[in-house]
Amino acid sequence: MRLTERQRTTIRDCGLRTFGSEAKVRLFGSRLDAHKKGGDIDLLECPTPVENAGLVAARMSAKIQMQLGERKIDILYTWPGRLQSPVHEAARREGIVL
Repeated sequence: MRLTERQRTTIRDCGLRTFGSEAKVRLFGSRLDAHKKGGDIDLLECPTPVENAGLVAARMSAKIQMQLGERKIDILYTWPGRLQSPVHEAARREGIVL
């Protein structure tokens, strides 16, 4: 994994504050591979349904960037009953809960 403990804690805490204490923040994608370089930070939130989820995800991204500096962050969000894309399924299958 190519995130420091501070980065993992910051991302997890921002997710819980933004989406609620039941949220699960998963890291998936190239940041899991220690041998790769670059890459954005890919996250999956698994909360209960959220109104204006896109806006909420943008706020979470801004909170992370304010604490860790500007970087590319993709936030995918889902909840029970929401249509799952192949990307959501891969993130759930391959991701690591922070």
